[in-house]
Amino acid sequence: MAKTEHPFADIPVPGLKEGLGHGARAMALVWRTAPKLTLAIGTATILLAVAPALAAYIAKLIIDAILAAIESGTQADRVEALIWTGVEAMVLGGMLALRRLLTFLKRILHAQLGYAVSRLIFDKTLRLDLQTIELADVQQQIILARQHAAARPYGLVTRIFEAGQYALTIVTFAAVLWTFSPLAVLIVLLGGLPLFASELRFSADAFRFYTGRTPEMRRRNYLETLMTSETAAVERIHAGSNEAISSRHAGLFDWLFGEDRKLQSRRTAIGMALIVVSSAIFMGGKVWVVWATVTGSITLGLMTMYAALLKQGQNTMTSLLATIGGGYEDLLYMSNLYALLALTEGTSRGTATEGPQPGDGYRLESIALTYPNTKRPALDGVSLHIPPGTKLGIVGANGSGKTTLVKLLMGLYVPDSGRVLLDGLDVRDWDPVALHARTAALFQPFQRYNLTVGENIAMGEGLRVTDSGKLLEAARKGLALPIIEDLPEGLDTKLSRQFLDGRELSGGQWQRLALSRAMLREGADTLILDEPTAALDPEAEAAILEATGETQRTVILISHRLSNLKHADHIILLDKGRIVEQGTHDALLAADGRYRAMFDKQAEFYRE
Repeated sequence: MAKTEHPFADIPVPGLKEGLGHGARAMALVWRTAPKLTLAIGTATILLAVAPALAAYIAKLIIDAILAAIESGTQADRVEALIWTGVEAMVLGGMLALRRLLTFLKRILHAQLGYAVSRLIFDKTLRLDLQTIELADVQQQIILARQHAAARPYGLVTRIFEAGQYALTIVTFAAVLWTFSPLAVLIVLLGGLPLFASELRFSADAFRFYTGRTPEMRRRNYLETLMTSETAAVERIHAGSNEAISSRHAGLFDWLFGEDRKLQSRRTAIGMALIVVSSAIFMGGKVWVVWATVTGSITLGLMTMYAALLKQGQNTMTSLLATIGGGYEDLLYMSNLYALLALTEGTSRGTATEGPQPGDGYRLESIALTYPNTKRPALDGVSLHIPPGTKLGIVGANGSGKTTLVKLLMGLYVPDSGRVLLDGLDVRDWDPVALHARTAALFQPFQRYNLTVGENIAMGEGLRVTDSGKLLEAARKGLALPIIEDLPEGLDTKLSRQFLDGRELSGGQWQRLALSRAMLREGADTLILDEPTAALDPEAEAAILEATGETQRTVILISHRLSNLKHADHIILLDKGRIVEQGTHDALLAADGRYRAMFDKQAEFYRE
């Protein structure tokens, strides 16, 4: 892996205007999420902001009262000193209570805001169409947004409150210090600026690095999965790949950690030097106040107050600038969230629930589709008519476009050119819910949900079906009923070893559950089966083929086993995205072309 002095330097950093816009949106989100909580935090913040100056002024009054009592010896001056001491104790106690309350309120806000931001991300991704969410750069944007979903928006909001608190505190300090000298105010304001400028620069460098390294982090996480998951353990142990995987993981860590360490080392070294400069400026101010006292220009009480204000002013100004710097860094990372939220969600769809030619079925008119970062089209100039009730077989080598074709039929993809029509209407103009309701599908690869058996089947209708009778009937049609009857808790059996009481299924058993999901969609008039018998035994394979042959629905069957397609009404052979042969099984054999050659080659395995 190439190493550079400043990796990912070409990653853009949001400008000031864009950053301020992100901050305003974050505050608006906080207000929408928890308005009463926001008001409570704001009120507590203001009280904490003015309390330090008030405490410093009371300390001055205590010193003056003590000196007066020493000089006069009167009971009134002694009582006044005690009264102001009690007031100071009340103010300091109130500050401690307010800080504890503010911590509690912010903890609640953290949870609520984290959920609100996560919902924004989830709602956005749920609106993305399949072609969009499958893009590699979109997946990276989702990961970047989710990495800091709760921490960065919450951090920005709390820093906005804290910056307001520190700024108000400094204003109160400045008002008091002005009575000593305007130069004292300037010392407080300018002392922390060098460190602040440095932090802003390194915040931008850190953002570029941590954003740009996402692909490497994804590879590292994947290698960690290979080393820990049970699904990868079989091949890993058998092949003896432990050392190779561990070595690659270590190499990625060394590179990532090395670049991170170089960045943080520069940040720390420069920061330490600038802190010394800032401290020298403030110490000069303190010497000035002491000199004014010993020369008789101010009283001991005023010296105590001014010295305390200079010290607290130094700390507060440093905290303010650090908070602004941290807020700037939060804004940088929040740009990833807003970049995701601004994504185009895919091709706009219509609202139609039926076509102008009911009963016409599907028509593909010269459709073409090319995936990103590929040279050859997945489909190129494909035209086809599938009347209702047709039993269509699709064959071809891996990568020939079979699955792409059915995804276009289902409206999950839209072609780059050409049209896909259902009942005479372009699938773009159909309401997506109505369009998807027309099909039931067994996808390849299919999903293995870490849920109960019943929920795995109910996913076929979006978990809307809870009737156990309907779920069992779908399982019967999907050949999964014997599996369910053998499980300890039937439909309620948890699947996955993630659960202590969970069960794992074989590949063929999982495929039967996936087929049951498709069978649950009784209202669909088209059944799409993508390699439905790949993991099944011959008996189950024969049962599925028999069931699909008897159904009145349109059946689209993708299979590498050409013997499965003998009874199909029509078969198409795809090669590099084009239909190169089509017809019935017998007609294709008689044509003595590619289909015949493929069939004969498969038949040899059974004759040997």
